[in-house]
Amino acid sequence: MKDLSKRQFFDQEARGWDDRYHQDDASQIRKLVDRFDLKPRDWVLDVGTGNGILLPHLFEKVEDEGKIVALDFSWRMVFEAAKVKKTADIYFINACCETLPIKDQTFDCIACLATFAHVNGKSKALNEMSRVLKKGGRLYIAHFLGKKELEQHHRLAGGAVEQDTLPPDSEMREMMEKTGLKDVRIVDQPGLYLASARKSLSC
Repeated sequence: MKDLSKRQFFDQEARGWDDRYHQDDASQIRKLVDRFDLKPRDWVLDVGTGNGILLPHLFEKVEDEGKIVALDFSWRMVFEAAKVKKTADIYFINACCETLPIKDQTFDCIACLATFAHVNGKSKALNEMSRVLKKGGRLYIAHFLGKKELEQHHRLAGGAVEQDTLPPDSEMREMMEKTGLKDVRIVDQPGLYLASARKSLSC
């Protein structure tokens, strides 16, 4: 029931979501995407795409020969994100990140912006994201608030997102490493949470 109410919450809030909460973040988003080390022809999965705020920045990096899949568990978010589609090489999926309908080792990079705190099955989601990463592929989980800031923000928002938090660093690191991710780095500071890792070549 908790998951259903959360999906309903995001369905109801979908229209204009990024205009309300991220309209002043263009330079911040550009700087974040610069960290992803994307190259032309890369395949990228945008987990929790929302209104598609990352898509133009991702496409700028992977260019015409790359592929982007934008995924969200809210179908209304997917509908809004599809409005920014500029190319046939951006595809949209309405699905949960705990059960990705995607083949193993598909993506060079996975970006998960402003989403992971809302995921109920965090360990399962990390396992799925690792599964669909190519060997050596990169995962980036980000929020434009530090962990404590985010917890307070969601507590004040109340309702379906009131309890949504990020795990302690030690727990996050352990969960990522158990899925075959290595080189785990976690930045937690005012205005930014970023957990990054690379899939082992031996997985």
